[in-house]
Parts: sequence; structure tokens; C-alpha cells
Amino acid sequence: MAGGLLLAGHASAMAACAGAISEFEAIVASDVNTGNLNRGVYNRIVGELGPVKAQCGAGRDAEASRGLAAIKSRHGYR
Repeated sequence: MAGGLLLAGHASAMAACAGAISEFEAIVASDVNTGNLNRGVYNRIVGELGPVKAQCGAGRDAEASRGLAAIKSRHGYR
């Protein structure tokens, strides 16, 4: 039974970072589509998100969260 609880906790951590990444992707997609973000900067952000998404998918929520925060800060997002 304890193993099931550990897996449930791991899944919720992945969901937390995945949700935050997905939300940010939607924001920058909207910004580029409305002309509020340069296409080149958008492409750079998308590229920078690759490793963060991999960290999240591997269950490394803290690393993914720090990486996402760094990308947001670097590009002027909160």
C-alpha cells in the first residue's frame, strides 16, 4: 500500500510542473499570436523549455520549477 502512496505523490508532482509549463506555453503562444512577442524570442523560449519539460517528465519537479522560473525571468515574465 505504501508503494501506491509514493506513486500517487510522484504523479501529483509531475502534474504540478506540467501544469505550470503548459500554462506558460499558452501565455507565450498567445503573446506571439497577438504580436506582443517577437517570433524569434518565442522560438528561443520554446527551445529553452525542452530541457525543463524533460526534467518534469522525469519527475524532477524542483529542477523543472527552477528552470521554468529562470526562463520566465530571463524573458520578462513572472
